[in-house]
Amino acid sequence: MNSYRLGIIGCGNMGEAILGGTLNSGFLKSDEIIFYDKDNYRKNYIKKKYKIYLSEGIAEVIKKSSYILLAVKPQDIKTVLDEIKSCFDFKTNSIISIVAGVPTDYIEKRINSNVSVIRVMPNAPALFEKGMAAISKGRFVRNRDLQFSEKLIKSIGDYVVIEEKYQNIATALNGSGPAYFFLFCKYLIESGIQNGLDPEISKKLVTGTMIGAGIAMEKSRIDLSGLIKKIASPGGTTEKALREFERNGLDKVVYSAVKVAMKRAYELQDFLDLGKCNENLY
Repeated sequence: MNSYRLGIIGCGNMGEAILGGTLNSGFLKSDEIIFYDKDNYRKNYIKKKYKIYLSEGIAEVIKKSSYILLAVKPQDIKTVLDEIKSCFDFKTNSIISIVAGVPTDYIEKRINSNVSVIRVMPNAPALFEKGMAAISKGRFVRNRDLQFSEKLIKSIGDYVVIEEKYQNIATALNGSGPAYFFLFCKYLIESGIQNGLDPEISKKLVTGTMIGAGIAMEKSRIDLSGLIKKIASPGGTTEKALREFERNGLDKVVYSAVKVAMKRAYELQDFLDLGKCNENLY
């Protein structure tokens, strides 16, 4: 039996979000986690803040962990997988990858074994344990691996399980999606300021409104069209604003933005296949 339940390789913001969430939720304890990061500042910061064991290298993480959370940058994935390959035991090790744009079959081929790989696309609100993630299974995933991954991701929010062929559209929705909402809120806040509101008051009004709207979407049994209709009284202020959105083609703008984001995800996947992955996905 391995010494640690979870080994983390690379611990940037998203890796730290998962680490913090799983500790806060009680799903794992600090003495059940080992990690390695090549960045000296990050590894010392993580060790001090979370009191988890700092490994001196990738090989030790693999040999002492059951589940390996890959949280490295896409441009580092080839080098990391080549090092993992030398000590990976497909009977006892499983991989959970949050590396943007990297398919499960790429990891399987690089390690060259029947490796259990689960791909996860989390998003930025995971930093506050309010994330939404899309989970996909590789060809050799065992039920126990999927169950562990689901519990791990549940500690930072919620998730859906999808076929991997839909990961790029999921990236365009939940991966990039928070930035879309931030942009819309930015414009709403600026509109309030332009019309005389104090900036902090405008921000509080918009932030509270968006949080409440999200809860309403989640909890209400009414579909979105029905929710809109309940607010937009005939001849009222909301109806007037909605017609302005329609007149300016908001629907077409949104559809187009999601489409180009999804296209970009495919392009970066192609870069990876060609060995040219040196860009960020988001």
